[in-house]
Amino acid sequence: MKIILLSVVLGTALFGNDAFISVDTLKNEMNNKDTIILDISDSQTYMHGHIKNAVLTDMETFRDKVGSYAIMKKPFEVQKMARNLGINDNSHIVIYGHGNPKDLLKESYMALTLIVNGAKDVSILNGGYLAWTFESNILSSTSSSSPKDGNFTSIYNPNILVDLNYVKSSIGKVPMVDARSTEIYYGTSASKDVKRIGHIKGAMSSFWKDKFLTDETLRNDNEIKDIFLKGYNLKENDEVISYCTGGMEASMNWYILYSYLGLKNTKLYDASMREWGNREDTPMERFKWEMFSK
Repeated sequence: MKIILLSVVLGTALFGNDAFISVDTLKNEMNNKDTIILDISDSQTYMHGHIKNAVLTDMETFRDKVGSYAIMKKPFEVQKMARNLGINDNSHIVIYGHGNPKDLLKESYMALTLIVNGAKDVSILNGGYLAWTFESNILSSTSSSSPKDGNFTSIYNPNILVDLNYVKSSIGKVPMVDARSTEIYYGTSASKDVKRIGHIKGAMSSFWKDKFLTDETLRNDNEIKDIFLKGYNLKENDEVISYCTGGMEASMNWYILYSYLGLKNTKLYDASMREWGNREDTPMERFKWEMFSK
C-alpha cells in the first residue's frame, strides 16, 4: 500500500513539473529533435534575443474575432498553423514569453489551443525568458528559426471549451472561477469592452495573477493546492468552469487546474464576459456595499 501511495504522489509531482518546466529541464531537452520551443513575444523582442532554436509565433493568429469577442480557430486551421511551426504529433512543446504585458496569458492560451487540439506534451517555461537568462549559461540567439513543416494532426477535444448556453445551464450546479481582478469581479470597476458589471451568478473570484510571484514563476505546490483544492474545495474529478473578460485570463486558471493539478474535467468559456456581460439575458450579480453599512 505504501508503494502504491508513493507512486501516486510521485506521479502527481512529475505531472505538475511537466506543466511548468524549469530552465534546467529545458537545457537538458532543447537539443532533442522532438522538442519544439515557441516564443510568443513580438518580432522586435524576439530578434533582440531568444532561446536558441525557438520559433516565433503570434498567439493572436490562433483566434477569430466574432462580434465583441474572440474565440479559438477551427481545428483544421490550428492544425495547419501548428504544422507551420514544425510541430509533430510526438513533439514536446515548450512555450515561453519575455515578461512583457500579457506574455503569461499568451503562454497559457497557446497551451490551451494546442491541448484542445490534441497535443499531448505541452509545457510552459517557469519564469520565461527572464529565468532563462539568469539561470542558463547557454547564450541566447538573435537569428530566427525556420522549422520544417511538422505532421501534427488535430484531434479536437469537445469537452474543454464551452459556450454561453452550457454556462447558463451550469449555474448553481458547477463551480465557476472568475479569473479577473477582485475589483472587477465585485463590480467596483468594469471590464474593458463589457457593458454590465459584476460576475456570473454564483461564480467564485480567483484572480489569475495571484498564482505567480513577482518574478512570474509559479507559486510553490502547496500554495497552488491551498488556493484551488482547499480554498475552493475542488477535487480531482470535479467539473469546473473558468472564465474572465475574453478567454485569456481564464486560460491560465484553466491551465493550472487542468495541466498542473490534473483536474481533467476543467472547462473554459472562451467568449467569457465579452459575450456574457454584453447581453441582458445572462444572470449576473455584483458586490453590495450595504453589506458593510449594516
